Amino acid sequence: MTTDPIIDYHLTELERARHVASTHYAMPEFLDTDQAILDIGCGIGQTFVASEKIHGKLLVGLDVNLKCLDYGRSQFDYIEYVHGSAEHLPFRGQAFDLVIARVSLPYTDIYHSVSDAHRVLKPNGRVWLTLHPFSMTMKELIHAIAQFDVKEIVLRSYVLIHGVIFHLFGKQFSLFNKRYESFQTIGRMRRVMKYAGFQDVFVGMRDGRFMVTGRKVG
Repeated sequence: MTTDPIIDYHLTELERARHVASTHYAMPEFLDTDQAILDIGCGIGQTFVASEKIHGKLLVGLDVNLKCLDYGRSQFDYIEYVHGSAEHLPFRGQAFDLVIARVSLPYTDIYHSVSDAHRVLKPNGRVWLTLHPFSMTMKELIHAIAQFDVKEIVLRSYVLIHGVIFHLFGKQFSLFNKRYESFQTIGRMRRVMKYAGFQDVFVGMRDGRFMVTGRKVG
């Protein structure tokens, strides 16, 4: 471990990604035809690092946190690290066979993020997302109330209200210096995927995770 709690969090996620039996395990399916793969909100690149069979392909990790990117570059030189946001991916169209985002899109403007993921996918390219369900937000809010953590109560209340508005109206608004965070629902994410142009869409719980997959056609 390091002295940086953010890096330590991602190192813990790396260990979880390496152990199929972990209750936190959630990994995409990588195909032999996936020659160029983008991980949105990559952290230190833990999803790629844990998937040894894809080493040797074009692996691009994107994150807004420069510390995570710098740490990743210092440890895993076979991954290309790029600084940028999910809403405005700094890549040309039709550049990737697979786009993944493991619990990173809940912190973004989701309509823009999913639409831009569609833009950078090649025809027949796939997207794999894991998201935050309502139950997670309620659990965090109850915990904050039990701990009398006022700052966390305010934040979790925002996430709860934001998620409800997003579910009902598809609208999002930022808090605290353009920070987004919301929970997602099956119904709203189906609408998001349809809006972005994805087909063969799956939205629901799989292996205990709220998961979304889809394919770009044409």
